[in-house]
Amino acid sequence: MSDLAVERREETGLPTRLEDLVGDVGDFFTDHWGNQPTVFRASADLPGLISEQEIWDEVDCGLLIRPYFTAFNEGVRSALTDMTKKRNIVGHEVPGYINKEQILKDFAAGGTFKFNQPEHWHPRIRALVESLAPEFRAELEAYVFLSPPGKTAIQAHMDGSHVLVLQVAGVKDWHVGLLDETSISGSDRYHQPDIPEDRRIDVTLTPGDVLYMPHGAPHYATARVGNSIHIAITIEEPTTGDLADVYLAQFMSEPLFDNLMIDHHRLSPNAKVDLLRELLGAHLSTADPIRTLESTIKMRKAHQR
Repeated sequence: MSDLAVERREETGLPTRLEDLVGDVGDFFTDHWGNQPTVFRASADLPGLISEQEIWDEVDCGLLIRPYFTAFNEGVRSALTDMTKKRNIVGHEVPGYINKEQILKDFAAGGTFKFNQPEHWHPRIRALVESLAPEFRAELEAYVFLSPPGKTAIQAHMDGSHVLVLQVAGVKDWHVGLLDETSISGSDRYHQPDIPEDRRIDVTLTPGDVLYMPHGAPHYATARVGNSIHIAITIEEPTTGDLADVYLAQFMSEPLFDNLMIDHHRLSPNAKVDLLRELLGAHLSTADPIRTLESTIKMRKAHQR
């Protein structure tokens, strides 16, 4: 942990590194990462990351704009035309601003309110995401969920990422499927009425608990006691398709490829295939995999902004 991170932890009690969430980082990556869902007890102040009052203050100020928020009930998103409205900005009608009255109405009816990527503007969540980023070769994003008790925000589904769930307030029951040979990559609905009891873990999170869900684990959750707030930090590693795109872009930026494009009309189609295969194979054999991985992560981050 850096001196700055230690100082911040001592001053605020807020989490500053992965070890504050999961304990021994080496054990986490050896025993749990990509394996099975696990619950940890944070050694830092998770409730201090964000409060319900802060959430409603942000709603009340009226400056939030899509896509930084959404609202949904039992997995059904509120209509965009209902939860947003236009505001007059320097003489121009700008759509997409939060409609506070509709959000409050949806929440009172049992809906869940969600901040998307609050690390772009919320200082404490931004500091946490930035401090966690060096631990992973992946893109990290945060989401804040505020749910009333007795409601399942989203039915069973899979996320296309690893997820750390930080319980900030309230009590929430989680049902998380265990990984097996049928587990798939990518995000999707879980195509069964429920996750079988013998293929899942059932856990109750209270403030300060951390749930790790590996990539592809189906899950759903229900708030039980009080309004529940949890922060989901998604850790999305590059896909094979992402890596292939970067390898190909690197290859196509080489002078040899430029020369091939200049002279390709002199070659037969079969000769083009043979030469391209030879040049591409040579590129792949010498390309720096670490540089390619880092470039892929940067590409994903730039695409998301």
